Amino acid sequence: MKDFLKLAAYQVIYYLVKLFPARSRPQNLLLIKTDEIGDYVLFRHLLKIIRESPEFKHHRITFIGNKIFRPLFEYYDSETVDAVLWLDKKEWRRNFLYRYRFLKTVRGVPASVVINFVYSRSFRTDDVLAAISPAARRMGMKANDINITTWERRLAPRNIYTTLLESGPETMFDAIRNVLFAQQALRLRSIDVAIDIPVTEDIRSFNLPDQYFVVFPGSGGPLRKWPAVNFARTARFLVEQYGLVPVVCGSAADEADCRDFVDAFQGPLVNLCGSTTLPQLLGVLKKAACLVSVDTGSVHLAAAVGCPVFAVFSGKFYGRFAPYPSELAPRFYAVFPDSTDRLILRPGTDFYKIPIELVKEVPAEKLIDVIRQNFTVRQ
Repeated sequence: MKDFLKLAAYQVIYYLVKLFPARSRPQNLLLIKTDEIGDYVLFRHLLKIIRESPEFKHHRITFIGNKIFRPLFEYYDSETVDAVLWLDKKEWRRNFLYRYRFLKTVRGVPASVVINFVYSRSFRTDDVLAAISPAARRMGMKANDINITTWERRLAPRNIYTTLLESGPETMFDAIRNVLFAQQALRLRSIDVAIDIPVTEDIRSFNLPDQYFVVFPGSGGPLRKWPAVNFARTARFLVEQYGLVPVVCGSAADEADCRDFVDAFQGPLVNLCGSTTLPQLLGVLKKAACLVSVDTGSVHLAAAVGCPVFAVFSGKFYGRFAPYPSELAPRFYAVFPDSTDRLILRPGTDFYKIPIELVKEVPAEKLIDVIRQNFTVRQ
């Protein structure tokens, strides 16, 4: 009932904003990419391709992005679009007035074309942004419905998109999926898949040791947490076997997880939690011997700068975000629970049914064994 009432309120807001007159103008493109940091890393190289494409090079481009990756966009990609609307997803979910004002702003963008690059779409999060636009052409992916509740299926408007384009199987790696979708939307024969991000940020002020590895204990949510004692056990192995110094990283939102790791580790380390911007974090990862993490955006940032990754995953999004294709990140090592390893070998597995909290069942010893077999210290 709570979900029904919230969605009903969202619907009322949507229809109120739809009452405002809005006009589209030719050659105005609205791009939507409102998911997380890792999703943006796997998408961002397409912004320049869209900007230079024959289909849209003469368009005014407005981009709707999640404010969590704003520092990355502003440092690397701001010249690829003409205007940006930054969505605060926390306010979007809990503040009806914020939702109303944001939708009203989107309604005022005179888009003639909308392209939504979100795969796991939902009316309450991103489809509504396409639906509120006055654009006559709206393109989205033929997507899964894991984020769509029963009430949303019943209450959400139909036929939001004029075109739904092929986006590959559920287990297709998302960087490849984005390219497949973009080729159709931009009417291009081929687009290279790329995730590389050049590092130019100066990190000398952090006074990092010569040989270190990064620990990213933050999880982005309670269900993704890997126990701090497991991080500590893995970190002690890297210290004892390779003489490396742990450098703890995370955003301000990860401070509790970082503190739990520091308490469990009980040894010398460098704590940068809450102290780095995203461009600075890329610089820290670029020079690190490796990253130890759970399934978060940090693994994609590390892969983008060539840092070896040792990370634990539940398997819920198997194929989409991990394991990485070897041609994109040859030193990316994804470790899953034993039960997920067995499911990987079983044809027709529905990985979305795997509980995300299953990540807690990966023992530290399993990750340590993978490190022992694959890790060498870079000179």
